[in-house]
Amino acid sequence: MNDHDLKNLLDQAGDSQPDPKAKQQAIRMALDAFETAHANEKVGEEKHSEINSQGFIHWLRHTFSSNKMNRRDDVNRESVFQQKWLFGGVATTCVVLFGVMITTYNPGIMTKDPYVETYPLNLPNPSANDKDDTAVLEEMEITTEYRTISADTKKLDKSDAGALPDMEIAEALQRAKGTAIQTQTAAKPMADMALSSPAVAPMAMRQELKSAPEKILQQTHQETGRDRFESFETNPIKLTSEEPVSTFSIDVDTASYSFTRKQLNSGVLPQKDAVRLEEMVNYFDYQYPQASSKSEPFSRSVTVMDSPWHKDKKLIHIGIKGYEITEQPKSNIVFLLDVSGSMNAPDKLPLVKQSMNLLLSKLRPDDTVSIAVYAGAAGTILEPTAVSEKQKIISAINQLSAGGSTAGAQGIKLAYQLAESSFKKDAVNRIFLATDGDFNVGITNNEELKGFVERKREKGIYLSILGFGGGNYNDALMQDLAQNGNGVAAYIDTLSEAQKVLVHEATSSLFPIAKDVKIQLEFNPTTVAEYRLLGYETRALKREDFNNDAVDAGEIGAGHSVTAIYEITPAGSAAQLIDNSRYAKKEKLEAASNEYAFLKIRYKLPEENTSKLLTTVIDKETESSKLLQREARFASAVAGFAQLLKDAKYTGNWGYEDAIALALANKGDDEFGYRSEFVQLVRKAQVAAGM
Repeated sequence: MNDHDLKNLLDQAGDSQPDPKAKQQAIRMALDAFETAHANEKVGEEKHSEINSQGFIHWLRHTFSSNKMNRRDDVNRESVFQQKWLFGGVATTCVVLFGVMITTYNPGIMTKDPYVETYPLNLPNPSANDKDDTAVLEEMEITTEYRTISADTKKLDKSDAGALPDMEIAEALQRAKGTAIQTQTAAKPMADMALSSPAVAPMAMRQELKSAPEKILQQTHQETGRDRFESFETNPIKLTSEEPVSTFSIDVDTASYSFTRKQLNSGVLPQKDAVRLEEMVNYFDYQYPQASSKSEPFSRSVTVMDSPWHKDKKLIHIGIKGYEITEQPKSNIVFLLDVSGSMNAPDKLPLVKQSMNLLLSKLRPDDTVSIAVYAGAAGTILEPTAVSEKQKIISAINQLSAGGSTAGAQGIKLAYQLAESSFKKDAVNRIFLATDGDFNVGITNNEELKGFVERKREKGIYLSILGFGGGNYNDALMQDLAQNGNGVAAYIDTLSEAQKVLVHEATSSLFPIAKDVKIQLEFNPTTVAEYRLLGYETRALKREDFNNDAVDAGEIGAGHSVTAIYEITPAGSAAQLIDNSRYAKKEKLEAASNEYAFLKIRYKLPEENTSKLLTTVIDKETESSKLLQREARFASAVAGFAQLLKDAKYTGNWGYEDAIALALANKGDDEFGYRSEFVQLVRKAQVAAGM
């Protein structure tokens, strides 16, 4: 059969009609097949439901009921990639592991191995006769270690913060028991430093910071209220018949006034212990009579006037003026500069640099200058160099930067070694320590430091202190070191103050004309019922100390003026506060009925060790010039203002307005504007006190 025959056969089949019976039978068979297939599908679904009820691992159960098919049969076994549970399980496991990693991740744990930075000491060899001093302050190398605090570090609690305001989180952390804090920068908040450097920050500190209030976290290293001052009580009124003699050492420091000014310019009253009346009064220069003899290096003047705050009492005003030198002596100066982390603030190290450059302008070309610094350790920046090489000295100063902790004791030792290496017998040998007073590592025993400074003073090397900044200023230690070092303690809060102390008053700051100056007044019980010394609480001496040349006292520099004020209650005055004793033996004194008191002053010349005595009688008819009366009244205005800030229990109703009026009426010559500035400070204190 060919293709043509096949085509004809198909055409014939297409034309024929199907058998009706066959058609009906075919339809019936199709319906039966459909119903059978539908019934089998329902049975399959029920079996699938039974399998799922046994859990997602039903295929692991090798039972006939759970798996009627032979799983070892390659035809019936599902492919691994067709198992949906496998992908779901893997995905779930990844999510869980990722969550665990996120919740347990702690960068503080993944720290590098501890490392130690060592600062080399460039120390000159001490002199052979300095063995005793070396035994007291052992030479040692200070290392700074950065590490993560162990888990047993004690965390902070409320007791560690003491009585500080709750915003003082930085101080609380710094004083935490068992916690060592590395000061990074002064301008950056401590909280931010700890949180931004978790690899170095101690774990305990970070936990404390996390729980601190938001306002605490924003505090910086320059917070106020943490400055340390020696606490003292105001001098009381004394009954002349029981204690007629008053003895004290003179004080030419001015730090209290400068610190008070800084606080008032910030809109707050100073701490009460920061106000030392004698330093407030002695901040100003007074036009007392000038001394003319080097053998008797200072003049003395006395003014008796009515008390501004009590009409029934009087003030005895004692003024001392040092003679002015005609030729500037040679100088051997050592700058000991604190470059620790706490000095990283605009009113600290940058101001120190400017101040030292100002002082250079007052030195002779043949003077010598050395520079030592201290932070985590002490080192020499500039060996003894002639001032004629001024650019070299300025470059050494300007390259300094702040960082690290404060090894102040080691720095002081190094400075004395430098001073000894270039010691000049015919010159003034003096160290200027510029610091915020925050000694926190190394030798911190104050008595040991003071003893060391005192022994060096006997060898002719003096120590003066220049304080800078606020927030952690250790005034108490600075005062002790300056007193034992026969130097002055000044506080530099502005460049203008640096100009005053180191330029205008350079001769008085640099060149002493008398040392161990002591004042003693013996009051006459017949004319004076009571008396009170205004200020000098921290300079009080015993009566027997006056004639004991072994007892140290203050020094006076060239051109320096010193003022002391007593308030007395004349005998028979209704203003007497202390009643006379009923049973005390009453003696009749007729001889000196016109005298208020007898003034005695002892002093030593700088190169001598035996004191000399000056005496003056203070009587009722003591006359003073109009100039002295004006100067005494202005000093009284300053003394009254200091009492208002510290303790106003003896000033009655006298207030800030009275201080302003008294100062304005007696301002006199005010070349540099210091007295006008004082009036403005009183006004600022009045505003701050009313807030």
